[in-house]
Amino acid sequence: MGVEVEALLAVLDAVCMSVDRLTAATAAAFAAHPDHKVITSFPGLADLTGARVLTEIGDDRPGSVRRRPGDAGIRRLRPDHSASGKSRTVTRRRVKG
Repeated sequence: MGVEVEALLAVLDAVCMSVDRLTAATAAAFAAHPDHKVITSFPGLADLTGARVLTEIGDDRPGSVRRRPGDAGIRRLRPDHSASGKSRTVTRRRVKG
């Protein structure tokens, strides 16, 4: 049983080393990106989380900055207009995220 545990620990050690190499390569590639300083200026975004955000929003999508809230699934906070016949109602839209 001890030999089996040692074999499993060797496999786990190899996987951990691979993860460390991949983490270093991802951080180095993200540091070379032109938007690295902008993305990491947000609170809570370091190299790995910033790289994840960059992959989610993309850097080659056409459109303006106004599309980003829609891409994130957030609607703009604007009044909700509804009309029926002669009555017209303007209410506040509740956004849940």
